[in-house]
Amino acid sequence: MIWTERKIIPPEELHIDVLDETFQHGLGLFETLRTWNGSPTLLPRHLERLQRSARDLDLPLRLEQLPGDDEVHKLIAKNQGSAPQLEGDVRIRITMSGGRGRSGFPLKRSTVWMTVGPLGTPAPDAAAIINECIQVALDDPLARYKTLNYWRKRIAWARAFEAGAHEVLCVTADGLVCEGTRSNVFLVRDRRLCTPGTDGPLLPGIMRRVVLEHAGRLGLTVFEGWVPIDALATADEAFLTSSVMGMLPVGRLLGRDLPAPGPVTQRLWSSVLPWLESGGNSP
Repeated sequence: MIWTERKIIPPEELHIDVLDETFQHGLGLFETLRTWNGSPTLLPRHLERLQRSARDLDLPLRLEQLPGDDEVHKLIAKNQGSAPQLEGDVRIRITMSGGRGRSGFPLKRSTVWMTVGPLGTPAPDAAAIINECIQVALDDPLARYKTLNYWRKRIAWARAFEAGAHEVLCVTADGLVCEGTRSNVFLVRDRRLCTPGTDGPLLPGIMRRVVLEHAGRLGLTVFEGWVPIDALATADEAFLTSSVMGMLPVGRLLGRDLPAPGPVTQRLWSSVLPWLESGGNSP
């Protein structure tokens, strides 16, 4: 079952105009998150980003199209009743179609729907393997948005996963690390936390921001800015962040073995995880 327009329906009953720009030109946005101890802790932040992205890209989105906590819990309960694999925490995806316009922009009447599914993420004690990089454009105008049109990154990730890796790094032509294909990247060097800045071609991840907030509370020194690929060779620790996997330590980074998790990564996760599992209410 899926949620759309304030009701829960079978997926086959969702109808989208064939002239919607999602089908015509691949326009559209999505947000993916999960529950933590049953709570969709990061939902408000994802909805805020979805609204901001739609506004920046001139896509039509109305507040009444967005789900709240109650709708999330109702959809989960409805699906758990018929799908035992959805017991416990689940993955949530909110998708927004591009909308339809008579002659291009402005577009009208987008469709928003929400689905839930099993997490399918690595085990909490897993360590990520990163073996490859792909080149990305420094001036990519869509890099900051979670658009439906991300085939190149999806293909790169799928091929890496089939080869036993967990992520692929996105690097500019002049050797600046930006992000992973579906995650943000953090390094630890001399107990200093480093992550590519959001002035580069990368998605400002929701979990990325949570980690930076907790790093500040813990008094960690943080650097946000240009990270050359050469810096990976001297990293003491590395980890990935996303709203579905949380923080995933990197155990092998372009041929180098790293502690997974290292002490700084573990300290951060020991602060972030209770906050997530409390619904964002723990200090």
